[in-house]
Amino acid sequence: MKKILALVLAVLMVATCVVSFASCSKYEMKFGKSFSPIDSQVNVLLQLNSKMIDVGVMDSVMAGYYMSQDSNYASNLMIVPDLVLATEQYGIAARKGSAFAKAISLALVDLAKDGTVAEIATKYGLQNEICIDTTYTCDEPSAEEMADFNAIMERGKFIVGYTIFAPIAYEKDGELIGFDIELAKAVAEWMDLEVEFKVINWNTKEAELSSGSIDCIWNGMTITPERQANMAVTIPYMNNKQVAVIRKADAEKYKTTDDMAKAIIGAEDGSAGMSCAVVEEKAE
Repeated sequence: MKKILALVLAVLMVATCVVSFASCSKYEMKFGKSFSPIDSQVNVLLQLNSKMIDVGVMDSVMAGYYMSQDSNYASNLMIVPDLVLATEQYGIAARKGSAFAKAISLALVDLAKDGTVAEIATKYGLQNEICIDTTYTCDEPSAEEMADFNAIMERGKFIVGYTIFAPIAYEKDGELIGFDIELAKAVAEWMDLEVEFKVINWNTKEAELSSGSIDCIWNGMTITPERQANMAVTIPYMNNKQVAVIRKADAEKYKTTDDMAKAIIGAEDGSAGMSCAVVEEKAE
């Protein structure tokens, strides 16, 4: 009997430990009960639809696009009204110390002046989000800054790292399209270069860039002081906000972050949306 009792207790202890471990989160939350890192923003919507998370935090540019389409997302999901978690601007990142970022900035200015940027933005419903400073000028780059730029020019093409992120970059009828895709092509033409697009893991984008696997991160990347310190970042070209997306059935349940105290929050791993919900990672 004692042996049986000991075995039962042991099983209960293991079960308790498993439950306790499963309920623990390595993330310190700004709001919500726990955080679920997701591999892409479009999968944030997918997990909301399948009820794997309760609230998705993501870019307003993407959320607004999907909420305006005739799709399951638009039918079942909504952006929480009047709840802006952060305001930000997008930029393009080249390797640290590279004049390539300055060259892209100058190209953006010229393309904004001749109407190319506005034409592409209107096509994707983003004309009101463009924020290119057409008075931008830059200092003459140093020889060190020119080294990476010259290597790209000699190669005759640059490689853009991107993730699926409509209306920034996505596939339609087997073709890669989107605002950033078309803008990158316009910049490549301005520079008399070819452009190649490579899908990357957003959480390892900096490593892809520094290793030379890609030449720039061009995918609705939020400009932050940390990124400006670790990479060469262009002038801002688009405004964006971080918003909360929920199921329409929960419209009365989640109106503020205080209402989300018991909610499972999801965002793309390593994204600006994640930084809105998570303070820092805790050791397991």
